[in-house]
Amino acid sequence: MKKTKVGIVEDEMIIADTICLALRRLNYDYCAPVNSYEHAIEMLVSERPDVVILDINLNAALDGVDLAHFIKANHNIPIIYLTANSDLATIERSKTTLPSAFLVKPFKEADLLSAIEISLYNYKFREEESHQGVNLLSSTIIEKYDLTPREVEILQLISNGLKHKQIAGQLYISESTVKKHLSNVYQKMGVQSNIDALNKLRVG
Repeated sequence: MKKTKVGIVEDEMIIADTICLALRRLNYDYCAPVNSYEHAIEMLVSERPDVVILDINLNAALDGVDLAHFIKANHNIPIIYLTANSDLATIERSKTTLPSAFLVKPFKEADLLSAIEISLYNYKFREEESHQGVNLLSSTIIEKYDLTPREVEILQLISNGLKHKQIAGQLYISESTVKKHLSNVYQKMGVQSNIDALNKLRVG
């Protein structure tokens, strides 16, 4: 059985080595740790990890949250933050990337194990739900209501249970823009709410 491969983005070498040791003990495969946004992008392309453990503070203009946005936009894998920055502002900023877990240094092996396993399980579950949601938006329905690609994207995310703020973060648009698109959708479909729209999509 193929081992789960873990990507590591950490600019403190002692901590990176500690993560590698823990992953080895836990019987995971892992990529050689990288310490910057640029090297992380190269690692993602060349190594194709199944999950990424990501430090927020990379001591550079582009930090872990910026990298998480890139991963969300370009790679279909879960993100686990591992950081010493547990202040409220950092947590609020990191939430916009919809991480699968958030671990605070120093970490315990048991916490790392549970974070990886739960992240992978939940991500797989959400992917299965996503495919179910796609079925609501067949080409026939898209043509019937004259939905634009962006409107389809937003309806898909709504059907997956995301809130307006989460959708805005995932699509890199403002929350008001999300609401404007949904207003257009309501008008096209003759409904008044997200629930009404989803019910109408299920009916066809």
